[in-house]
Amino acid sequence: MKKIILPIIVIVLISGCRQEEEKRRTPIDKTVMELAGILPGQEGPLTRTSLHSDGLLTLWNVGDAIGLYGSNASNVRFNLSSGADTPFGTFNGPQIETPLYAYYPYTQSAGDSYKSIQGQLKPVQEQDGDRDMFFACDWKVSTSIMGNEQEGYRIFFREIMTLLSFTIDVTGTPLEGEELKSVTFSAKGKKLAGNFNIDLSTQGAEPHFDEEASASVTLKLMHQPVLEAKKSVLCKMMINADILTGDTLMITLETARSLSTTTIVAKKSTRSGHRYQIPLLLSELTDKTVFKDIAEQYVYDTYGIYHKQDTLVSYKAFIDQWSIIAGNTHYTFRIQNNAQKQVISLENIPLNPKKGDSFDIEVSVYGADHIQSGTKRVKAVRSEDHKLLMFDYDNLVTYLVYN
Repeated sequence: MKKIILPIIVIVLISGCRQEEEKRRTPIDKTVMELAGILPGQEGPLTRTSLHSDGLLTLWNVGDAIGLYGSNASNVRFNLSSGADTPFGTFNGPQIETPLYAYYPYTQSAGDSYKSIQGQLKPVQEQDGDRDMFFACDWKVSTSIMGNEQEGYRIFFREIMTLLSFTIDVTGTPLEGEELKSVTFSAKGKKLAGNFNIDLSTQGAEPHFDEEASASVTLKLMHQPVLEAKKSVLCKMMINADILTGDTLMITLETARSLSTTTIVAKKSTRSGHRYQIPLLLSELTDKTVFKDIAEQYVYDTYGIYHKQDTLVSYKAFIDQWSIIAGNTHYTFRIQNNAQKQVISLENIPLNPKKGDSFDIEVSVYGADHIQSGTKRVKAVRSEDHKLLMFDYDNLVTYLVYN
C-alpha cells in the first residue's frame, strides 16, 4: 500500500494593529487586542478550520478561536472576527500583556498552565458528505511569537496530530451497493486518541496521552454514502502520530449489513503535521481482507434476545421456562418467568428456514418494556444444534431460539 506524505504547512498569525490605529483608539478600544491571521496551507462546534477544495490549503472558518497565554493571563480566548473561508483572518480578544504561547482550537478546559495544557483527540469523529468535520481534532501549538505591542505580534503554529485520508473503492466486493456507516483505524497497543497534555514551552513538544488512550479511531459517516462500483469515497480522520514502521494496522469498514477488515503492515512511521493518503482498493487487497456478515460479529450461546453485546433477555435454567407452539408451517418460541411475570413470545417463525432466508416475525412482550414489540424483518443467519440465529438489521437485534 502506497502512502503519499504531504506536509501540513505551518500556520502564521500576524498582528494587524497599526500605530496609526492605536493613536485613534478610545480607552474602550484599548481593552481589545487584535491579531491578523494568515494561513498558507472544539471543544465545541465553534472552533474550527477546514481544508480548501484542493485538500491542502487550510482556511479559517466562522467561529474559529485560539487560546492565548500571556505574562499576566491564562487560556484567553481570541475569536476570528473576519477572514472566514480565506487564508487571512483577524482575531480579537481582551488586551493582555506580552503573549507567550498559543494553541488551537480553543477549549475552556485547557487549564491555567501553559506547561501542561489539557486536550482531547476524539476517538470517535464525524464526517458529513464532503464537509470536513475534523476541526475539533486539528490541534496546533505555537512555535514562536514575534513582535511587540506597538507593531503587533506574529504567532507561528505547527500541527501536532496526523491526518489520514482514505480513498475507498469496493468494486467487485460484497460491499457493493451498501451504505458506509463507519471507518475504523486501529493498531494494537498504540495510543491513537484520547486525553493528552502538552508543554507549550518546550520546543518541538509532542502530546502525551494517558494510559486510557484508545488504540483505534472510528470515523462515523453521517451521510452514509452508497458504495458504488468504480466510484470511490473519500474519508478523513485525525490520529496521534504513534505508528511505527512494521506495526500491524487494521482498517474496518462497517455497513448496515457487512464488516470488512483489512490488515496491513505500516511501511513508514507517522509524523505529526503530515497527511497520509491511503488508497483502500479492496479488489487488490482480497488476500488481506476478511468480509463478514454484521450479524456474525457477536457469539451467543443461550436462547434470548440481544442488542450487540447487550443481553435484553435470556433463558435462565431452573428459573425461566421456554416452550414452542408448532403449527403446520410456522411456530412460536416463548420464554417466561412466572416470578417476575415476564413473557416474551416470538411468533411466525418458519419451521425449517434456510440460511440466508429473510422473513417477518412477530414479537410480543409482557412485563419487559425494554424490548420492542411488533413486526420485525429478520434474516436466518445460522441454524445448527437446534439453535436458530435470526438477525434484525434495521435495529441490530439478534434472536436466538430453539428450532
